[in-house]
Amino acid sequence: MKIPNSFRRTFSGCTAIVTGGSSGIGRALCKWLIASGAHVHALDYMPEGLELLESESSGPGTVQSHILDVTDADAYAAVVKRIQSLEKPIDFLFNNAGVTLLGEAHKVPFERWKWLLDINLMGVVHGIHHVYPVMIQQGFGHIINTSSIASGTGYATACAYTASKAAVFELTRSLAAEAKIHGVLVSVACPGYVNSSIFQQDRIMGVDRETMIRDLPVKMLTTDQAAHGFLLGVVRRKKRIIFPFTARFLWELGNWVPSLIAPFHKRFMRVFQN
Repeated sequence: MKIPNSFRRTFSGCTAIVTGGSSGIGRALCKWLIASGAHVHALDYMPEGLELLESESSGPGTVQSHILDVTDADAYAAVVKRIQSLEKPIDFLFNNAGVTLLGEAHKVPFERWKWLLDINLMGVVHGIHHVYPVMIQQGFGHIINTSSIASGTGYATACAYTASKAAVFELTRSLAAEAKIHGVLVSVACPGYVNSSIFQQDRIMGVDRETMIRDLPVKMLTTDQAAHGFLLGVVRRKKRIIFPFTARFLWELGNWVPSLIAPFHKRFMRVFQN
């Protein structure tokens, strides 16, 4: 892992909270931040993954784990209070924890819709509710909310997921307009397809994982590549961090010429109906 000087200048000595830190993009974000010299607080509900993160991370930074279910508002408040007792100020909040569900909307049980929305949307809301006031009080900070390229293109067979990520995108846009007056920057990250633990077989209904992945329109990023893209956007203080080029291209098509991505939706449907 080669750390750019711009990463060291931006993150060295800073305090960063990362939700979903034990796996996927969150895990990779933690490793990049630690290697860049940041003091990272990794939040996740999986203690085994957090222990592994601590043992594998290296660099001038530090990592401290906190077991947390982001849907639990009271537990979130307690973790933030604990972090405040150890670190001041809080420079970055990566609202990254998220899950997916793939399958035709009418076949997804209501309980699974609620499960996803509680994590993907309310988990972000809880982070903002407990950390944003801290940043307002200190007069600076940067919140980065993880959305998805799907928030701009739609994704047939992923209605619950795209609903949550579109909500996160618009929440970010509105909060950024408010936060500016308080000296707080708010960004949204919209990566393309990422080969992470988010694509678990038990979250895909109606087709096996390998068939679904094989039919994606573009090659998936590794979690390391995704984390690098996130942090590059943060370093450049971008409000919208959309990457790689294929994702930006699909985003523009989805917003300006949506008819051109209709074949992708038909393709997704065909896979799930075979």
